[in-house]
Amino acid sequence: MLKTSFLVLWIVLIGSQVSAQLVTVDDAGLYRLTESGASYFAKLSLNCTGSASPHTVNNPYYNENNPQKIWPSFYGCYDWHSSVHNHWCLVKLLKLYPNLPERDEILARLDFAFDKDRIAVEALRVENMEKGNFEFPYGQSWFLKLVEELSTLNHPKVKTWLKNGKPLLQVIESKHLSYWPEQQEVRFSGSHDSPAMGLSFALDYARCFKRKSLEEVVIAASKRFYENKTGVPMASEPFGWDFMSGYLLVADLMRKVYDEKAYSAWLSSFAPELLDINQVNEALIIKREKIHTGMKSHWDGFHLNRIWCLNGMIQSLPNLNATLKAAWVEQMNAMWDYSQESIGKGNYDVDHWLSSFSVFALHGYR
Repeated sequence: MLKTSFLVLWIVLIGSQVSAQLVTVDDAGLYRLTESGASYFAKLSLNCTGSASPHTVNNPYYNENNPQKIWPSFYGCYDWHSSVHNHWCLVKLLKLYPNLPERDEILARLDFAFDKDRIAVEALRVENMEKGNFEFPYGQSWFLKLVEELSTLNHPKVKTWLKNGKPLLQVIESKHLSYWPEQQEVRFSGSHDSPAMGLSFALDYARCFKRKSLEEVVIAASKRFYENKTGVPMASEPFGWDFMSGYLLVADLMRKVYDEKAYSAWLSSFAPELLDINQVNEALIIKREKIHTGMKSHWDGFHLNRIWCLNGMIQSLPNLNATLKAAWVEQMNAMWDYSQESIGKGNYDVDHWLSSFSVFALHGYR
């Protein structure tokens, strides 16, 4: 199985010039971005974050159609959450390759977005729109992930940027602290309302910044929601127009809640197909579509999200059976090749969010 996996990867890399430019293969057979691949996605995200139009502006709280007046920092990329996670993407790419040709543009973009006055307006918007429910948990948790990533960037302005971001962080932390204790049960979701995705990023942030109260709230909620869930049918995803994997988001979250032994036991009950060499390929089967644009691009995001969850799970399962791991890797790399068929082709409905999803798929947890 492992030799077959490497053969498939080699054929893919040789047969696809774009793929060969974007990625290389590490010792485990996993795709990783090359510097030219990082530059490719940096260009897409820079273009997106600086583009105020088209943008969805439809909120009764503001009689304003100019997104830059509503969102002075994160006005690009069609919607607020996409702008936030494209800023995360730029930080990650700069950390991967500090001498990227786009370095100066990225730093200028961060300096602009984390301007004290701009962030103050952003904080007021998030706190007041939809009674504080605006972009919760999805977009708000992406901001936590952005700040977490930013905190380890090697640049003299990072401390200032983090300080300037505090008003918005306080709003988002407060929302997490008040919301999760009130919820007794949630549904599986791979969309903007995904509890698992929001909790996962909030937990990463809480541990990074030693926010003990937030960590405790998130862990308690995660166990309450998912500790006793068993036998999920992996191949039944995605649900409707979901653009992430509702089940794997839970698996990604719970690896952060349990130690390795407890997580292995939990996963064997939650998603036994993933640990069965006779069922894993069907569980992770690609839902192929000929059309990748519009709402159909959600399937590309779904597969990229599956890659990022599996990448995290591999790290938390160092004793994963080698044959089983090879099967995961082969499916993950096939998902990447499928999802890249429409990215970077000039389709704004695709590029405005799938650039950052692509980077997180390969490097979100590395």
